[in-house]
Amino acid sequence: MALKLIELSLMKKVAVIPARLASTRLEKKLLLELDGKSIVQNTYEKAAQAKLLDEVWIATDSQELFDHCKQFTDNVALTSDQHQSGSDRVAEMAERNPDWDLLINVQGDEPFVSPADIDRVVEPFLHDPKLEMASLFYYFDNEAQETKEDINNPSNVKVVTDLNNRAMYFSRSPIPYPRQESDYRYKKHLGIYAYKKDTLLRYCSYPRTQIEITESLEQLRALANGIDILMVEAAHNSIGIDTAEDYKLAQSMI
Repeated sequence: MALKLIELSLMKKVAVIPARLASTRLEKKLLLELDGKSIVQNTYEKAAQAKLLDEVWIATDSQELFDHCKQFTDNVALTSDQHQSGSDRVAEMAERNPDWDLLINVQGDEPFVSPADIDRVVEPFLHDPKLEMASLFYYFDNEAQETKEDINNPSNVKVVTDLNNRAMYFSRSPIPYPRQESDYRYKKHLGIYAYKKDTLLRYCSYPRTQIEITESLEQLRALANGIDILMVEAAHNSIGIDTAEDYKLAQSMI
């Protein structure tokens, strides 16, 4: 077992930030400025502070975004513009780099991502050789201002887990449905994923499922094909920037 733990600790662990310039709800959002730096640069620098990562890369389909990122890092790559999800873009990077063992998908529009929480999603892989995929959740009621509107908001993805903290389902609807009063604590899914390379490539080879298309949640493809997702509790909440309102909120947080 000690030998196995040493082998797991020697895995090459790389975060990839899939950065797509075209965005429908907030034009060129990754280039918008927060505290004197672009959103994507803020995200990159936060991820680079994680202690368990060996490297951090940005993968983009845009020459404009590539040129911008080159101003603050050499770890940026041009990828296909045909990808339908961030995981597909991360998978392309995995195929290009056969020495990468564990890949962590950090969304490019998460400038407040916690380096410690990136470490939290990596750490279980250092102890469990059978683990294939992991992600993060945060309890809604950890926030003093949490309301029913937050839980009902389809932009906040909810997850339910089994007794071993494996994901059972993700939804934009409040799950489970509150048929009666209870003390259930709703879990907000935070969109950071860690995958073994073989798992990621297998996952991306599957066709999109109808439930994934219906909810517009790519992680449902993994569950539909029998890939377990360990859900790890995050220490910090995070917000993605998808709309002008999100950007205003981010500016106020700065």
